[in-house]
Formats: sequence, structure tokens, C-alpha cells
Amino acid sequence: MKILAGTGSFGLLVVCGFSSLPGCSTDDGQKAWNSFTSCLAGPAAQAPLAARLAQLRLIQLASPSTGAPKDAWPTRCEASVNELYNALSSSGDTAVLRRKLHEKLGCSDGAATCKLANESALLSTATELWEAASGAGLKTEAAPGVAAPQALPAPLFDAKSWQSFSDKPLKVVSPTLLPDGRALLLLKAAEGRARPTGCEFAAGFAKVHCLDSSGKMPELPAQSIELVPDAHGLFSAGLTEDGLYAFDLQSGERSEVRGSSKHLVRDGLAVDHGGQKDAKAQLSKTPDPKNLAPSKEEGYVAVQLASGKAGKDVKLAITPQGEPLTFGDQIAFLSAASDGVTFNAKSFSHGKLKDEVSAKGNFAGPLHTCSKDNQFAIAAYAGHAGQPSAKATGGEGKTQLTFTLYQGSGWSKPAEATLPFDRSAESELVCSKSGASLAYVRAADGGVQVGRLDCSADGCKTNEVKVPGLESKWWWLVAPLGDKLALMWRSSLGETRLRVAALADLPTAKDSLVFDSPDFGGPAAGDATALASDSGALLIFRDERPVALQIGVDGGAHVVTR
Repeated sequence: MKILAGTGSFGLLVVCGFSSLPGCSTDDGQKAWNSFTSCLAGPAAQAPLAARLAQLRLIQLASPSTGAPKDAWPTRCEASVNELYNALSSSGDTAVLRRKLHEKLGCSDGAATCKLANESALLSTATELWEAASGAGLKTEAAPGVAAPQALPAPLFDAKSWQSFSDKPLKVVSPTLLPDGRALLLLKAAEGRARPTGCEFAAGFAKVHCLDSSGKMPELPAQSIELVPDAHGLFSAGLTEDGLYAFDLQSGERSEVRGSSKHLVRDGLAVDHGGQKDAKAQLSKTPDPKNLAPSKEEGYVAVQLASGKAGKDVKLAITPQGEPLTFGDQIAFLSAASDGVTFNAKSFSHGKLKDEVSAKGNFAGPLHTCSKDNQFAIAAYAGHAGQPSAKATGGEGKTQLTFTLYQGSGWSKPAEATLPFDRSAESELVCSKSGASLAYVRAADGGVQVGRLDCSADGCKTNEVKVPGLESKWWWLVAPLGDKLALMWRSSLGETRLRVAALADLPTAKDSLVFDSPDFGGPAAGDATALASDSGALLIFRDERPVALQIGVDGGAHVVTR
């Protein structure tokens, strides 16, 4: 090793240990610093701290964090940082910078040991190095011939543009998709007595209209307030001293309501448990509408409601697995038989039931549903690996799925398919003109495997593609949008990304940076509920002030406000 002592313009003791530094001049440290910072941050190297960090973050997010080639950023900057380390003195003004390089990047004398990785600590490390270099008297100047790194465009949303559609903190109740593509939800206080606000998102979810309750509507126990999904207006159910009733948010008009707390009906066919409970007694205890319902042992009844008036209860001689479902004038349920599980559907008209279908199939797991116009789709499938009590129901490593479709003239023959049991996330059923689809993702070496299941009256078909380089720590959205598929996830570096494309095009489609983590100016996004149709997706973030994010089939995203 050759050591040259000299004062030069910086008063450095220059340590020369690389063949790439023949002779080693007194300004080698400055040149190496310029080369390193230009490689790492490009023109932003000379910017003030806030602007430099913002650009460095976008450079970081534009570069792969795993499986990157050796010439990728920031690895390609290692040569210049090794030169920098060996050009600095271990005493005097440059000692602090040299020590930082050793502590943060593993630099050591003589050998090219400095390592740069695209990890969460990189930006804080860079800030410390800039501060130490300033203390050493080094300027930050552009280095000729050093290629600037690529950067992503700025995120679509930051904390300031992440605006709520509610003008005050309220709790979100039951976001629900209607058969015509609109979405409804309620906003209510978390406790006490209150009148809810109802919100309707237009088909495609790009617009929202919210309606505060009329003063004619009574204040209800907040815990008892539930959405009544109705195509003819915004209705809320709540517990009164007379029982559970629905209220028109605009007029305050009261009407009868029946069904379970997850599927209340004021106009149409409802299935309810038989018998009644003392509403006043329940109101004085726990104001929850499910406490008004008798136990399952008392059986089920069907009741037709028209404009808030309930007809006569009709006893249902059924013993279903799980809760029965209603679609139009149809009641659908699963029942156990000696030779397996049977799917049953009965139509209800003028107080009478008529058998529509009784079909045996491999129905394993709860029923998942969707509806579009006058079409109803049902699929039975269970949970995936990692969920409590989930089991592989379709053989080793597989989940059984059985599908049937009602299209106005009857139910289709049950069709069977399987899903990977080790899937990380999946969508609910999303109805289309020809049937229904479901999307799922699972981990794969160097990326993720994305699958799409499309079912019609003729059967089900599965297709998969591998998307390399995609690393997700959390899935916000996995859903079919018409002929395309939407993926929205939080990556290992904390940012949220979106990719929308046909399944075959997903591996090469570009990501959009939706928002960054709160540490880099992004919103503190809470849990989200996703609704999807063939014309778009809607994510309702259940923050203190809820936020609605619309995803279009074109891959665009925008925050929906009033």
C-alpha cells in the first residue's frame, strides 16, 4: 500500500490501495465523492436535503429490491464508494466520513468490500453520509460521464390529496354492490344514538352522492344501525322500542324490514328465523339487531315485502348448512344428504314455494355470491393456507370450488374447479355478462403466480401467469375487472403499487405508484374493503375519516370525494 501525505485543497491524508487509483492525487476524495453521489442520486445529489430525499426515494422505488443484476442501482455505485473510502484519511476532517462508510456499508482497507443494497435503511444512510461529507469539507458536484439513475414519477396521492368523502370522523357500515353496478354504504357514529349518513357510488364508482338523514328519522342506537341495500333509495335499519325497522334517509319514513343483519330486505323476498323477541328488553341490554332474531332451532320463514310492508310468514321446512340466501324470488341453500351435499333453490310466489333445483355436487365451504342485472352466481369454496381452521378441500394443496349460475330460465349444472390452497389472497366472485370470475395470487420463486378462474353455465376455466419481480407484503386488491385483472399491493419498501392489465399482459405491464408510506409523505391508510365489477373497483379505506379510491379498467386511480 502506498501512502501519500499532502495538504492539497482539502488537507487530506490520501490512502491509496487500488490499482484503479494510480499515483493517487490529493483531489481523489473529492472526485470519488462526486462520482458516488452522481451515481446514487443523479442531479438531485446537489439539491437541498428534502428535495434530495424525495428524488432518492423515487429512484429507490424505480429499482428492484430483490433479484437485481449486478449493474443495477445501487450496486453499480459500489466501485465509486470503494474508491471514496480508500481515498479518505482515517484522521482529520475526513475521519468521520470514513468511519461512516465502514459502519454503514462495510468498507475496509484495500479490498472492494463496500456494499450497497436497495433496502429501507439506504436513504437514512445516504443522509448520514452527506452530512459527514459536508463536515469533511467535500462539495457535491456533478461527475462527468456518470449515468444518472432512473426514477419513478411522483405518487398519484400524498397525505394532502388523500381526501375523505366524509366531512367528519364516522364509521363505515356494510359497503354493498347492487346488481346494477352501484355501491351503497352508511356512515355512522361509533357509539351513542345517531342518525346515519348514506352514500351511493355510481356504477363504475367514479362519483359519489351522500345524503344525511332527515330530521324526521329518529336517532337510533349506533350499534344497531345497518344498511338496507335497496335499489330505490338510501335506507337504514335500526332498533326501536317496537323492534327493528327501516327508515328512508331522505323522508324519514318508517317501514318493515326482515332478514339477517347481513342481508336486510324492505322490498323483496327475505328469509328470517321464526318467532320474535322482546324488542324493549333487548334495547335495554345490547342494541344489536341480531339479538332480535330467535335461535336457529326455531326454524326459518320466508316473507315477501313490498314497499316496506311485510306479507305473511311462510314456514320453510329446510335444514340448511349455513344461512339461506335470497336472489329475486329465489331462495338458495345447501343441505346435507347421506351421499353428499345438495344445492337447493326454491322460488317463492303468492305465499307458496316451488322447487326449482336440487343438485348434488362437491360443495365444500361457505357460499360466495354475486349478481348482475337478473343474473345470480353462487360458488362454494373454503379458505386458504394461513387462515384459521382452513383445510385443503380439493385434495393435497388444493381448494375445491363448485359453481352454479341462474340466468332467468333456471340454474346451471354445478361445475367444479380447484384453487391453490397456498394462495395468498383472492377476490370475491365478480359477475360478468356471461357468468362470474375470481382472481387469486400466490407466492412463487422470484415473483408471484396470478390466476384467474372464469365460470359460465358451460363450466369453469383457470389460467395462470407468473409475474416476476413482484414482491408483496400486503394485498389491497386482487380482482377481475372485465377482461382485465387488477393488482394493488404494498411492497417490501412500504409503497403501494397498482397494475391493471389482461392476465397474459400482467408480467410486462407497468406499475403505477399509488401512494408511498407515511414516512415519505404518503397517507396513513387503514384497512380497506374492496368491491369490484366488470367496470371498475372501489376500495373503502376505513380510516378515522374514510377514503374512497376508484380503480378504472384503464388502470387509472382517483380519490372519490363529494
